[in-house]
Amino acid sequence: MKLTNTLLSTGALVALGLGMTLTTTTVHADSVTSTAHESIYHLTTKDGWSNDLQTIAWNSKGNYYDLYFLHSKTSDDPNEAGDQNWYHTTTKDFVHFTPQNEAIKADGPEAPYTWTSAWTGTVLVNNGQIAGVPKGAQVAYFSGLEKHDGGSQNIWGAWSSDNGKTFSHVLNGASPVIDHSWNFTSHNKVDERDPSVVYWHGKMLMYVAEGNEIGVYQSHDGIHCSKADPHGASKVGMGTYLRGINTQDSTPVECPALRTMKMPNGKTKQVLFFGAKAPHAGQTTGTYYIVGHLDQNGLFAPETDAKRLDQGSDYYGANFSGSSNLAEASRAIKSMGWVGNWSYTANGIHNDESANSAFTKHLGSYSVARNLELGNDMSIKSTPIVGQGKEVKHYNSVSKDHPINGINASSNRPFTNGRDTNGTIYNLLDVPSLSVNKLYNLHFYNTKSSYRGRIYIDIWQGNDYVRLNYDPSNGLYNVKTRSGELDRGRNGQAASSYYYDGLLGNGNGYIADSGVKNQHSVDLKVLTDKNSVEFFFPNGQSYTVARFNTSQKQDFKIFTEDPTNGNKVDVTQANLSQN
Repeated sequence: MKLTNTLLSTGALVALGLGMTLTTTTVHADSVTSTAHESIYHLTTKDGWSNDLQTIAWNSKGNYYDLYFLHSKTSDDPNEAGDQNWYHTTTKDFVHFTPQNEAIKADGPEAPYTWTSAWTGTVLVNNGQIAGVPKGAQVAYFSGLEKHDGGSQNIWGAWSSDNGKTFSHVLNGASPVIDHSWNFTSHNKVDERDPSVVYWHGKMLMYVAEGNEIGVYQSHDGIHCSKADPHGASKVGMGTYLRGINTQDSTPVECPALRTMKMPNGKTKQVLFFGAKAPHAGQTTGTYYIVGHLDQNGLFAPETDAKRLDQGSDYYGANFSGSSNLAEASRAIKSMGWVGNWSYTANGIHNDESANSAFTKHLGSYSVARNLELGNDMSIKSTPIVGQGKEVKHYNSVSKDHPINGINASSNRPFTNGRDTNGTIYNLLDVPSLSVNKLYNLHFYNTKSSYRGRIYIDIWQGNDYVRLNYDPSNGLYNVKTRSGELDRGRNGQAASSYYYDGLLGNGNGYIADSGVKNQHSVDLKVLTDKNSVEFFFPNGQSYTVARFNTSQKQDFKIFTEDPTNGNKVDVTQANLSQN
C-alpha cells in the first residue's frame, strides 16, 4: 500500500504589519494510522509519529489544559524536512483527552525566511508586551527548518485567534525571531531549537538549545531579541546545567524549560528542566532538572547538582505546567514526557517494508501526567495522576507458602534460572494473561522483621519483557528489557541491544538508585499499558520504559529472596482506561 497525503486547500496570505495570516491546510491522514500501538489510557498520537511535548498550558477561558506535541505524518523518517507539525488536544483531568487537531502546520507561508518543519517550542499568553498581538492571546514560539537555505535551524513565532487551537498569525513577516547565523546566537552555527519563553522582571527571556549550550536571550516586544547578558557570551554551559554529573562527552541539550517552584518552607527557587544524556555516568537520554536561581541577567545559576527527573530510558521531550511568569511560584506543577529514546524508537522499528508496517502509522505515546513537588531538600517528588481503576482485585498476604486460588501454585518451588541473585528466589505471585492496562499497588513486608532480600518483578508481553531487580537494603535497582520488534529495524541488533542495556553495554541492563533503602516495608506502584511500564517508588522517584509489542495481554510475576521465610506482599490490581 502506498502512503498518500492530499492537501485540500491552501489559504491566501495577507500581510499584517509585523505579522502574516496563514490559513491552515487540512491533511488527510487515513493512510497513516493503525491501532497496533494505540495505548489504552495514555495519550497517544492519532496517526503517524510523535515525540516532544511542547507545552502544558492552562487555558483560563476554556477551564482546561492545552497540550501540544510534535507530530510527523509518518514515522518512516520523522526528521525529513517538511514532515513535522504540531498537534493539539485538551484535558481537564489528564485522564481524558479531546480529539486532536493540527495547531501549527509543517510549512510556513511563502516568505523569504520561512520554515518547512515546525519543531519543538513553547506556548504562553501575551501579557501585553508582544507587539502586534492582542493581549490575552496565546503565542507559540517554535523552532524549525528554514525552507530556502537547505534546512538551517531557527526560531519563529505565531499567535492564535481561536483560543489556542491553531496558530495562524505569523510574527515578524514569517522571518525568524532568532536566527542561527547571527554573531551572538549558536556557537556551532547549526543547533538553534526548542525555545522556552518566560516573563521575568518586565521583559521576556528565551532559553534555546544550541548544541551543548543553552543560549539565553531577552526581548521587550517578543520579536526583537538580543543577548540577555550584553557583556558576555549569554550561554548556560554543560558544566552548569549538568553540574555534579560526569560530562566528558559533548552531548546535546534539548527541550529546556524554566519554572519557579515553592518549597514547603515557603522559599522559592527556579528549576531548569532539560533533556540530555551522560554516557560516562552510564545514563542514556532522559529528562533532568537542576535547582537554583537566575542571575542579574537572567542566566541560570545552580544551587544543586543535576538529577534525573525520571530515571528510566524513556522519559524524554518532557514539558510542564506552571506559570510562564517567573514571579509566580507553584507549589506543584504537572509534567508529561514522550515515552521513547532516539537510539531505538526512531529507527529500531523500521524495515525494508516500513511503508506497510503498522509501526510507521501510529507510533508516539506519552507518560501518565505526574504532579511534581519541590521538597525542602530541593529534590522533586513525582506522583502519578491516574483515573479511578475498574475491576479492582486484591491479593493479600501473599507468600511463597500461601498460594491464592492456584494462581501461584508453583510458589513453593525456587526460581533461579538465569537470575543474578544473592540467594534462592521464590515465586510470590504469577498471574498470566492479564489485560495490559493495569495499575498495581504493591506492599512488601515481613512478618518477623523488616523486609529482607531482593524484589523481582517480571512483566511479560508476548515474548517481550520488562524486569525489575530491586534491593531494598541499599535502594539500588536494575531494569532489563527485551523487544523482539527492534531486531528487524534499520539498526537491527544495535537498537535491540541499546534497548536492553543502553550505554552500559555489559549485558546487565540499566542500573539506578531509587534513594529508598533500609525501610521496614516497601511500597511500589507499577503502571502498565500497551506501550509503556512506569515504576514509582515511595520517595517520588520514577522509572519509565517503552514497550513495542502489540499484544493486549501480559503476565505479571513477583519473586522474592526470602532469607527469613517471612516475606509477604499485598497486591491491589485495577484496570485503567480513558473511558
